[in-house]
Amino acid sequence: FRTLSTSTQLAYIGHYGIPISAEAPPSELGVAVAQHFETVDVNEEQAIGGFLARLEAGGNDDPHPPPSLNAATQSSSSASGGMKALSAAADQLLADYVRSSSKFDGHALSPARRKWKRRKFAANQGDQVAAKVTRTDENGSWILAYVLRFYPESETYDVQDEDDTSKLIRLPWNHVMRLSTGTEGWFEKGARVMAIFPETTSFYRAIISKQPAWTSGTSAEESAGGVGNAHKPRVKEVILKFEDDEDQESGKTPHRRVPSRYVIPLPQQYFYEDEDDVDLTAPNTV
Repeated sequence: FRTLSTSTQLAYIGHYGIPISAEAPPSELGVAVAQHFETVDVNEEQAIGGFLARLEAGGNDDPHPPPSLNAATQSSSSASGGMKALSAAADQLLADYVRSSSKFDGHALSPARRKWKRRKFAANQGDQVAAKVTRTDENGSWILAYVLRFYPESETYDVQDEDDTSKLIRLPWNHVMRLSTGTEGWFEKGARVMAIFPETTSFYRAIISKQPAWTSGTSAEESAGGVGNAHKPRVKEVILKFEDDEDQESGKTPHRRVPSRYVIPLPQQYFYEDEDDVDLTAPNTV
């Protein structure tokens, strides 16, 4: 359990209410998680099914128990292809479970719930991210960086500049964005994005100028990991036109190719939930 990322340890500790400080070192967090885990009566099929379902749902924490994996195993036992058939059956089973268990009650997330969600999906130590290192919104203010640590209580990051490893920069949560996996649904022609300009480590505003080509992942490693992501359609490369990149002679803006990993939404789209969640609760007229 000491090898788990700090964010995973903290998510487990927060879920079960284990009495230990979030500022404790990872080794102590690992011991606390291990000691608690030994006291839990685990149903292996249910645990694996629940993990895969949450992975497929992008973190859906619906309280209903997940379905047994026996159905997926039995439906694929007679099919050819071994693991491919099992993977396809598992994907279908999880998709059915997510559709049947997802619900929306019309309430916007509370501030506490928003904070919990941000902590749950925070970038992990060692992750490569986009980091805003200036106070202004000028083009190029986001750079490529590595996460050194995330502090759940203050929702701040320590990051390191990709080009200058001597600097440690502390940033608030909304100045750090995770990079793309290539499977997001917003890769469309005409979409306004930020992307690494070729041969630099800075993100600049751009427009996707050609419809991206979607391909199927051939393995979990190529599809961002896990059964839930295996074989999902993904984009490997995006063709863009950057702002202020006109050729001085022709006046035309060239198309440039950028790996999908380094093409991300604009900040206001990435952090949309803070302003755009709508509370549909009927007003109290009593």
